[in-house]
Amino acid sequence: MDGSPSPAESGPLALLAIAGDMTGLVFDGDEVDVFIKEESTSPAADGDRSSRSKSGSPPIKFKTGGLTHRIADSPTSSGSSQHRVAKRKTAIKVPHPSPHPVVPRRIEDWEPWKAVLHELYISQNRILRDIIQIMETNYNLKATPKMYKNQFARWGFFKYAVKRRPRIKTGIFVEHVGPEDDSPVAISPDAGTIYKIGSPLLYGNTDSRAVQSGLTAVGRFLQGYIEHDAANLQLEEVAGFVDPCYRYFKVAMDLFDQKENVVGGRVLRLAFLQIERKVSKPSMKSFSDLCILVPHLLIESGRIDILSAYLRYLSRLATVKFGKHPVTEIVASFVEILDDPEEIMRYIMLLAQVNADTISSMPGVLDRTVEWASNQYLACQRTISPSPHTDQRHGHHMLRLESQSVYWAQKLIFQDPEANELAQQWMVRQFNDDFAARCEALLEKLQERVAAGVMPLVFSRMMECLFVGWLSDYYETVEDWDKVFMYSKRGLALSTDEQYVIWSLHLEGLMKNNGRPREAADLKKLRQELDWMESVRLQVDMLTM
Repeated sequence: MDGSPSPAESGPLALLAIAGDMTGLVFDGDEVDVFIKEESTSPAADGDRSSRSKSGSPPIKFKTGGLTHRIADSPTSSGSSQHRVAKRKTAIKVPHPSPHPVVPRRIEDWEPWKAVLHELYISQNRILRDIIQIMETNYNLKATPKMYKNQFARWGFFKYAVKRRPRIKTGIFVEHVGPEDDSPVAISPDAGTIYKIGSPLLYGNTDSRAVQSGLTAVGRFLQGYIEHDAANLQLEEVAGFVDPCYRYFKVAMDLFDQKENVVGGRVLRLAFLQIERKVSKPSMKSFSDLCILVPHLLIESGRIDILSAYLRYLSRLATVKFGKHPVTEIVASFVEILDDPEEIMRYIMLLAQVNADTISSMPGVLDRTVEWASNQYLACQRTISPSPHTDQRHGHHMLRLESQSVYWAQKLIFQDPEANELAQQWMVRQFNDDFAARCEALLEKLQERVAAGVMPLVFSRMMECLFVGWLSDYYETVEDWDKVFMYSKRGLALSTDEQYVIWSLHLEGLMKNNGRPREAADLKKLRQELDWMESVRLQVDMLTM
């Protein structure tokens, strides 16, 4: 499927028609307010980008930062490292501060400051706001954020740039990482294993430019989002099951796995409808869902065809709504590696890492938003690691990624250190021996709060469903199937709509594989007769009409 329309079909009306055909929505063509500023949407001007790509010069190589993990250096290596840093700092030469403000209006006016700006922006990984403050205070250099961004693009100062190495088709691998090995690595949640983010992402060809652009687009989106309104730092991005988009995609993929293709297609249609709503109301959560979670789900489900259609639709819809936009750049980078699912999964992990790093570096952002982004990166990373108890990979049991939203609602509502500790064990699926007993005690404590009237029923139901899900996952990990089925049935009784369908499909599979085919068949019949399934059919029929 070609991701780039021809000039004849690239007009706004043609794009609206394509979007309407795919979703059944009627678009009026009105532009929504664009909160991403013009200068924040692209790492370089189009002309500047094309001239560099034609030159064939290699991209600047920098290390990825933040959540990457490195083995601690020995005292000797640490000392030598400090010596190298000191040597580098003494080698940086900058002009003496001017008594008058210096405004660099020409390209050559920036050259005296290139070394110190590289040190601040790349080596020290400082945010632009701090750099502007330092340059004004120490060197009397006056420039706007847009001027800095344009000059950084001319110099090729791109954070999270992908290293140029030969393209190798091997899978992710585990090996010792020494102090001098600067390859990006990630921590597996299982036993603290260090996984190198393998060579497939470390491109050695000209296609790496698109991947670099996608990685830097994450930061540009988040920066533009905050610059548009600083109050966005304090928004509750993640709390509770509010947006069903991800869950609709999950239901569709699970139904396809069960060969229930007609019903799965209906739910997929509804899932595509949610994309337009997310693009219309961008936020940290919606951006993450569109560019990280949904592609992660589709690639993990092995649905390259659906991923291709999703990317094409998302790109054209974002173009209609915003024109140039970070989302379109990320989609373009996906298209470059669409023929290799393993590369896509590694790239998604890097996107999640950059997203978490950038959010954590924002002064004033809510702590729970920072930890949510970090947990999301962990959730993407953990799916590549086999289960310690089986040869199967961890799936999205009980919506492991999306359930973090309920986890944060739990933190806001329950406010219990005991619950927080158990939640951390559940997030990485590494349970202590007393996990079940402590979790059951939480359920009793919850009932006491409800009886005392200190917790509303709607919140208690959500908390009970969450704790029951933890217990179900725990007993599944230790393969105590009787208790898995007991707690899963209890969870089903607390669930509704697409949440019920997801949990039921998972439980049906466990029952069929563990000697209870009749119960699985009964559960399937109840699921197919669910009122929500009928409502899906009616909604799709209305769209078709």
